[in-house]
Amino acid sequence: MDATASPLGLARHDLDRDRPDRALAALSKVTGDELETYEFWWLRARALYRLRRWNEAIDAARTGLEREPDDFPLLDVLALAQLESGERKQARATIEHALELYPDQAILHAHHGLILARMQRRSFRLASYGQAWAAVEEALRLDPHSEAALRVRAQVATLSRDPRAPEYAAELLSFDPEDDQAHVIAGSALARRGEITSGLDHYLEAARLDPSDPHIAWIGRRARILQGRFAAPLLFVERVTRGRLRYVWPVVALTTIHLHQPVLTAVVFGFWVYSWAVPIYLRIRTGKAPK
Repeated sequence: MDATASPLGLARHDLDRDRPDRALAALSKVTGDELETYEFWWLRARALYRLRRWNEAIDAARTGLEREPDDFPLLDVLALAQLESGERKQARATIEHALELYPDQAILHAHHGLILARMQRRSFRLASYGQAWAAVEEALRLDPHSEAALRVRAQVATLSRDPRAPEYAAELLSFDPEDDQAHVIAGSALARRGEITSGLDHYLEAARLDPSDPHIAWIGRRARILQGRFAAPLLFVERVTRGRLRYVWPVVALTTIHLHQPVLTAVVFGFWVYSWAVPIYLRIRTGKAPK
């Protein structure tokens, strides 16, 4: 009997084809002693993570680690699932434990960089991405062609508003133009630089490539609405300010007040109200982001 015909073989095959939903369905047919194997829990953790079921992925990874303690792929998926579920400190502890055991694994250094960068997003102190960049550079030193390292480099560049972010995203897309996640990264990189229209095109392409992913589909719906007439003035101003409207706005508002021009001041504050109306309109049309 062909090994791929077994439930575990089918699950491996479906994950390789980027079909975690089918992989999980195949795993539901596993019975007997295979339910206690490391491979079952490794495949289950990967499938659940790809389906954005973070807490279940954490549980599956931990169950697998009970069978294979210190397995680096399981530690890696556990850290990423913890990061996405909001357990950032635990994610950092997990990935750093993995690095103590496997210091030469480029993928672990790359994901260490991603975790360090994401930990800066809600910090009340001035964001510093030096440690994240150091981790990415180490990953690329170990494996200059690591897809994970190249992906994280583009993500860290986007988060840190590095001007090279679109270049890194374009390089990532050159390896696989049909990578929906790479299109999302490219869209974010361009949007943060004020190239909103091009960024929205990448979001729409990501949604076209993977309509089964609820989160990407939600991004695509938002992009389609933002390309409409209602949001056009806001996108124009974002493009003119190169994505720095939040910094330019207070200066413009204070300047108009000091000029003592009531009509101009009314226009400026009218636009301010409109800029708040656009996100509210988006929220009404598309709802909350899927978890």
